[in-house]
Amino acid sequence: MVVDGTRLPRYQADIGVKDGLVAKIGNLRAHQAKKTIDAGGHYVVPGFVDLHTHYDAQLFWDPYCTISSWHGVTRS
Repeated sequence: MVVDGTRLPRYQADIGVKDGLVAKIGNLRAHQAKKTIDAGGHYVVPGFVDLHTHYDAQLFWDPYCTISSWHGVTRS
């Protein structure tokens, strides 16, 4: 399952990684890969997931307390 931080529901997909970065997401062919990893039954979350955030200071500049991923903590 992929959780990509775009506020879309999680989805099942293959992920292609090249030089340490996500290169493709979708239905990829295993025979084209140098190495495959079966992540079935796991979540793949590219970027950073902040499970512990203090929003107290953020209230001064963001009255909506928007989620951390909206502040650029992930990259593609």
